[in-house]
Amino acid sequence: MYKEKKIFTILNTIADWIIRFVVINVIVITLSIPIITLYPAMSAGYNLFHDYSNKDEVKLFSGYFEHLKKDFFKKLFIGILLFFLLVLGYTNVTYYVDILNEQNHWFYITGYYVTTIFLVVAIVVTLLSVTVVKVYPKVKYMNIFKLSFFVAGKFFFRTILLIVITVLPFALLIIPATAIIFVFGGISLPLYLNVIITKPIVIYLEKLGENK
Repeated sequence: MYKEKKIFTILNTIADWIIRFVVINVIVITLSIPIITLYPAMSAGYNLFHDYSNKDEVKLFSGYFEHLKKDFFKKLFIGILLFFLLVLGYTNVTYYVDILNEQNHWFYITGYYVTTIFLVVAIVVTLLSVTVVKVYPKVKYMNIFKLSFFVAGKFFFRTILLIVITVLPFALLIIPATAIIFVFGGISLPLYLNVIITKPIVIYLEKLGENK
């Protein structure tokens, strides 16, 4: 009887997590359709998974939208600004790639590497700013970007892992047969892994605040 009850509990827990992954994935994708709301939507998903990872059993829908409403316009502005930087970096990189296909001059080679570094930094800051905003939601914009860049360097290997985990699921969209997997877990699973990877960063940032 005890074993049956234990198995039922395990199966129930697995089912709860599957539901969480699917529902959060669908909500984030839906809310991200306008593009400018991508950052607040991802941030809310990250914060909700952070609650669950700490065994804080908040309700799924109300918990998500509570996180979404919190500092929404600040996160919206951060998202728009970071999106602009990412587009700017990507546009410049492709511009120099096109030029280098025609003429291999040192000036354009330098420009290519500079803009590539800028794009990588923008990506890193975008990913880690979600963690920084989670710990310091009221901090000034410039400090968010500075802290994000700082922890990216301090936790270098975790940052690399974070980039890989964030980018890989989008490969599912290349093949139509696997695109359905992306719809049901391509966003939520990386968000959850993001929470696991950034736990030491969250702890570090919290201790950093205590020492101020």
